[in-house]
Amino acid sequence: MADTEEKRIKGLGGLASIPRGYGMFFVFDSPDYQSIWMKDMLFPIDIIWIDENSKIIHIEKNISPDTYPKIFTAPFKARFVLELNAGISEFYNLRLGQAIIF
Repeated sequence: MADTEEKRIKGLGGLASIPRGYGMFFVFDSPDYQSIWMKDMLFPIDIIWIDENSKIIHIEKNISPDTYPKIFTAPFKARFVLELNAGISEFYNLRLGQAIIF
């Protein structure tokens, strides 16, 4: 869980991989246009933005480390962001408007 500024900046950067059932859950102090980049990332991920009502508001799939320094931002304000291995959002059939229970 990335619930401090320090942890949010580092994210999954520097890790060679994560197990299939794991991810990084970012918790922000308030809803805003949260931005994610692939700095120091070594594997592709799916990025899921979630609003304060726990609903998925945006998904970026199979984002490659090669995209750095590009910044990914949802078109709506999010309170949470979930990073998963690339392909996991499809595997679990995650969709816009779907509620996430955490």
